Amino acid sequence: MAPMLRWLAWLLLVAVAGCAGPTGPLFPDAVSKISPPADGMARIYFYREYEPYESLTQAYLYLNGQRVAVSVPGGVSYRDVAPATYAISAWTQGDFPNASKTIAARAGDIVYAKIESLRAWQSGGGDPSYERDTFIVTLVDPAQAHRDLARMHYVPPERTVAHSTLGAASPS
Repeated sequence: MAPMLRWLAWLLLVAVAGCAGPTGPLFPDAVSKISPPADGMARIYFYREYEPYESLTQAYLYLNGQRVAVSVPGGVSYRDVAPATYAISAWTQGDFPNASKTIAARAGDIVYAKIESLRAWQSGGGDPSYERDTFIVTLVDPAQAHRDLARMHYVPPERTVAHSTLGAASPS
């Protein structure tokens, strides 16, 4: 009986750890250590609330159809980009109108892209437990973004790298 209880306790510990959000410093503590974008570059911050009852899938993020990062629930990361027009999108299983956003990034711009999960957007299909992961991008004004980021964990770019794959399917 004791080995069975230990096994169940270990299983419970693993399950609870899987529900935890990102680790690392809170963004306000880390931001002073992040170097500013290089001259002539813009910065796009990607962030996502930790909502345990929504999808915890770490969805790929795309700029102009090229995979650039993953969306970490409860985390904030960034990419520095050259001035250009970018379509920002997230991997999704569900269709949602205007799920991606287009920006015209100029040198020195700072853009805040919030990734939102709408898990119940497409559900049902005869199965009450069926829900498709639906992710959308929302552009957020700097004042609101700073309030949101105060409770987010900083996820360094190297932890959200999603190697670009030419020819890979991108969201529509």
